[in-house]
Amino acid sequence: MKRKKELIAIFISLILSILIVMFFPSNIGKQALISNINLSEEKSHIAQKIEYVSLEPIDVIKVYHKGNLIGIIYDSELIQNAIDMEEAKLAGTKFEGYEIDISSELYILKEKSFWKYENKDQEILSYIIDNNLLVVQAVRIDIVKENDIVDTIYVKSIEEFSNALRRFALCFIDEKTYVALENHEKILDLTTYGSQDKNIYIEETIKATPTGASTKELFADEEAIFMYLCYGRDYQLEYYTVVEYDTISGVASKTGLLAKQLLAINDDIDNINQALIVGQQLIVTYFTPPITVVVEQQRLVQEVTYPTESTYTFDMTLKRGEVVEDVAPATGYNDATYTDIYVNGILTSYRQDSVVVRVEPTVGQYRYNMQDYSDRGVFFSLPVRNPVITCDFYCYANHHGCDFIDRYNRYGDVLAVADGTVIRKGYNSTMGYYYYINHSNGIIARYLHMKTPGYKEIGDIVLRGEVIGQIGNTGRSTGPHLDIGIYIDGKLIDPCWVLPCEQASYW
Repeated sequence: MKRKKELIAIFISLILSILIVMFFPSNIGKQALISNINLSEEKSHIAQKIEYVSLEPIDVIKVYHKGNLIGIIYDSELIQNAIDMEEAKLAGTKFEGYEIDISSELYILKEKSFWKYENKDQEILSYIIDNNLLVVQAVRIDIVKENDIVDTIYVKSIEEFSNALRRFALCFIDEKTYVALENHEKILDLTTYGSQDKNIYIEETIKATPTGASTKELFADEEAIFMYLCYGRDYQLEYYTVVEYDTISGVASKTGLLAKQLLAINDDIDNINQALIVGQQLIVTYFTPPITVVVEQQRLVQEVTYPTESTYTFDMTLKRGEVVEDVAPATGYNDATYTDIYVNGILTSYRQDSVVVRVEPTVGQYRYNMQDYSDRGVFFSLPVRNPVITCDFYCYANHHGCDFIDRYNRYGDVLAVADGTVIRKGYNSTMGYYYYINHSNGIIARYLHMKTPGYKEIGDIVLRGEVIGQIGNTGRSTGPHLDIGIYIDGKLIDPCWVLPCEQASYW
């Protein structure tokens, strides 16, 4: 009976021990510890064998990383001691004085268990350290473009990142303008010729979130952040050795940098007019930033404007070859305002914002009695052999052609004056037998008063100098001759402007 009572007492104690939830104080980090009692076996990242099952519940500490059990530790001071050791390592470094905590990815569950696992405390601690789960207070900076995170860095404070970002921005924009924009001041438009920065922005979105980071992930100081903004994560510095007569602007131009950039990345030069020393080493690494900096620059320039093509008026009162300038052509000028768009220091586009006409251009006005059409690319010869001009252009009222005869043959051959295509032929009482030949480039020749309908048909190709008919006396004519007329862009001109009339004699 006594033995039976003892067994009942043990059973009741066991049941009570399972139902009692105990909370244990802990100085491990700043994470809340959850207490519980567990009778089941849970699979862990670091394998731990069960050594035995205890009759009394045992204190165990379960360590989880991203929701997965790493393992079970028994030394409640293990992680705190590791934190103290890591903080001691920061002495004398840029991180001295920083408090180390456990990562938000890590959480610890303290509970009672009847399972006694083998001790793997040191292996679990190594996992925590190797996976950078002991962290310092930091700020996570996400660079986001079109809802995608382009890159993530960790910095000690948002102030430090902001200072580095400001230094980086000044590699592309005038500091006076930057300060004005910071203070939300209006940048006045230019009133004199030149250029000025008007605006700056970053195409990406920068998001800052308080978090923890290991010292391996953390950018140690403002300088490290600045260099990251200039060159990204992986870069190798390139250097230039100053030679005689080098200037800061000249070195910048040689190496593809802006003078502002050269000043920003070299601590030993501080203004653009500083004299350089022969042999001096300058950092000239080309900028490859992880963010896109856009600067809008206003430019006011004077632009020359040119008159439209001068006007020419035919004047029969002038001598052949005479040209009179009534109004001389002259240029004008406008004041034009542009916005130039620079992306990471490179001009990529521009737009015209306004134009103010200051002086209108003057169109030249001329009167003439001849004109050169040699630029039409058509090569001409005379329309008859042994040519004699008996009546030239306007030798009497409304005579819009030039009359030719063959000195030795009254009914000599009519020749095509240039390569072309027959587009019209026929007869009427005024023109007699005639041809119209298209000699291209807006030039058409008509051949009148021929003896017969000619040897070519509409659509035929003719070559310069080819015989197309005979001189005649048909239509309104006072004797055998060829009346040739030349159309330029539909307007009858003096044929001798294009034909080599100097090869003919005059009656």
